[in-house]
Amino acid sequence: MMKKLQFMICILGLLGLNACSDYLNKESSDEVIVKTVSDYSELLLGAGYPEPTGSLYNTLYLLDDDYMLNENSLDDEEDYSGAVSAFPFYTWQANMWERQEVNASTYGESYSPTYTRLMGVNAVLDGIDEAIGEIEDRDQVKAEALALRGYYYFMLVNLYGEPYNYNKQALGVPLKLTANMETNGTARSTVEDVYKQIVSDLKAASDLFEKYPKRRGSYRINLPATNILLSRVYLHMELWDEAIAAATKAIENGGVLTNYVNLKSSSTCISNYNYSEVEWVYGNGNTPTRSLPGMVVSTELRNKFLENPNDTRINLWFLINRTNWNITKKRISYPSGTPRTPTNSIRMSEAYLNRSEAYAQKGECVAAWNDLSHLRENRYKEYSETAITDATVLLKEIREERRLELCFDEVRWFDLRRYGMPSISHLYKVRKSASWQTYTLNEKDPLYTLPLPSDVMNENSALQQNESAKEPLRQGR
Repeated sequence: MMKKLQFMICILGLLGLNACSDYLNKESSDEVIVKTVSDYSELLLGAGYPEPTGSLYNTLYLLDDDYMLNENSLDDEEDYSGAVSAFPFYTWQANMWERQEVNASTYGESYSPTYTRLMGVNAVLDGIDEAIGEIEDRDQVKAEALALRGYYYFMLVNLYGEPYNYNKQALGVPLKLTANMETNGTARSTVEDVYKQIVSDLKAASDLFEKYPKRRGSYRINLPATNILLSRVYLHMELWDEAIAAATKAIENGGVLTNYVNLKSSSTCISNYNYSEVEWVYGNGNTPTRSLPGMVVSTELRNKFLENPNDTRINLWFLINRTNWNITKKRISYPSGTPRTPTNSIRMSEAYLNRSEAYAQKGECVAAWNDLSHLRENRYKEYSETAITDATVLLKEIREERRLELCFDEVRWFDLRRYGMPSISHLYKVRKSASWQTYTLNEKDPLYTLPLPSDVMNENSALQQNESAKEPLRQGR
């Protein structure tokens, strides 16, 4: 068993070399032995954590209603390559993963790379209990690995499985809980069973983290971030009391909200540890100019921000050039040739929004309003507002604020799914001189659950494809 584990870790070490090239001790030219807690920690960083240079979930942002094509990027003479490559995702085509025009380096499928990350996480979990080192450090690495596994399965099941509150007995994704690389013959677990595993992993991670003083920084997940994720999961499961408890634990152990009112409008990169509310910085957050070429903030989302001119996020998060907005001020924009660092973040503001929504769902309007207004007083200049006491109205306000606060944070598409999968539309064309065509995702559309990539289906004979794969070609109108 140990020899097999050592072989697995050798392979995983190679997978993670781009992120952390010198972190393992080599005892021969073809074998890497992981012995100490420090070894496992570096293995997790290199082969388990999201890569800062990857594009794991770029396609996620093309599906929802917060982005639109930038007409100023289009040309009159030839088709714009950014629009052509985005087409199958932006218009919700059933064969999105197989179309030849897709630039795989920008819009690669997320299923296989996520399982590659899970393989690294599971390799750590397979061996960490026997690692040489201090018990606190061992628990820390184990907690990080468990939290990451919960995060990855949450992403997978919400991309490729139906929404939990719509059909939890639907097929989710295969549960791989060891570093065994064999995938053929592993069937898809139900959405409900995947969620049970997510909750189990996140709770176990939280319990381990909670034994010791909070750690923050170094791009590692921690106690508050884990509980924010757990409260997010509970919202999807509509377990309101559990969501409140997890969010409360995050608030009790996390940093205070950053008061945006006191920041200069020239401030950039909210997703870094210089801001008190940021608990985890990870992965490769998208910017339209790099990860999603030709995309800008949608008119609908812009207008929602502009409804309140005292909203400080407008100037702190968005680079506004006449009629175009992009999010390069919420994310790091790297000069060519410079090393990249992670740019996504989980922030304390989500804990307040998650708890506020759960309180509103229970009809506890005073508590819900207190959390919502606490966030708003840290976002709006000259903030003064009468408390909302109607639960239905308050829930709508919370969800509107959630859309603003968590835009481009891997949340909106999943929220639309749990809100009942409403109909949304995108305008599309490839040349400036062409007429706009409207593509529509209908209410409860099958494409709210993405098809599995055909390469994945071919590699695992036990997989059953989603009904969305049978949808006909979508035409613009």
